[in-house]
Amino acid sequence: MSNDIAHFLDNSQIHYLKKVMKIKHDEKFYTFDGNGLRALCMLTSDSKLKVLEVNQEKRKYHCSMIIPLLKKARFEYALQKCVELGIKNVITYISYKARDKYDFSKELTRLDRYKEIIKSAFLQSENYYLPDIEMSEFLFDINFDNFKNPIFLDQNVSSNLNGDEDVDAIVVGGEFGYHEKEIEFLEKQKNIRSFSISSNILRVETAPVVALAKLN
Repeated sequence: MSNDIAHFLDNSQIHYLKKVMKIKHDEKFYTFDGNGLRALCMLTSDSKLKVLEVNQEKRKYHCSMIIPLLKKARFEYALQKCVELGIKNVITYISYKARDKYDFSKELTRLDRYKEIIKSAFLQSENYYLPDIEMSEFLFDINFDNFKNPIFLDQNVSSNLNGDEDVDAIVVGGEFGYHEKEIEFLEKQKNIRSFSISSNILRVETAPVVALAKLN
């Protein structure tokens, strides 16, 4: 967006500003492009806004969240909270212990919905960068060479996660815990470490929230 220039809006943008955000004429508000840009704007007519000020921010959050698929409400809650707390992207997988409960091809059809949930949480939380989401069938299909300091959450280890750790990927286990094949796979990954985040047993959708709260 260019500074001090009028921009015309399409029908969906007009609907979102007026019906969802309840923006009125001559009211100032912020818009975000998802790539670090924040613009202070003013709605000058029914179909036009003026950009008053533009700021470009560096990426603050560099952590990927690797979480298993869950039932709809629980999984969507996890997505929303991860975005609100600040992540770079989300990678989903089917827990090997729950592999008979999910059809990967069917789950792929929900990708657009998940992107919309992430986008909505991104806008509501006024984050500067829009997280992406990708779906892997199993944990074994994820390329951990893309991460320098990955960790996986494990209640049974003695090391507790704290804010001093340099982490760029967090793996959360399934609702029935990790399968032994998943543990074997994770332990073979370069530079990976395991941490506990609570002495209590946490629900899968709660674990990423607690982990991000500790790190961010």
